[in-house]
Amino acid sequence: MGSSKRWIDSTIEEANKCETKMPWERGAQRQAMIARRLEQSDRQAKVSLPPMPAFMTMAVGA
Repeated sequence: MGSSKRWIDSTIEEANKCETKMPWERGAQRQAMIARRLEQSDRQAKVSLPPMPAFMTMAVGA
């Protein structure tokens, strides 16, 4: 049990040293960036689908 406790303690210690901003920590900054991007973009989202394969069409040949 002792080595497991040491492993967890050292993992938590290393995680606390991490200075990288996680996505959930930069919420306001990220929302501002997305808002700027949406303001600059005057186009609407388009959905493009490839043509349906012939075997999937509704027409049933006899």
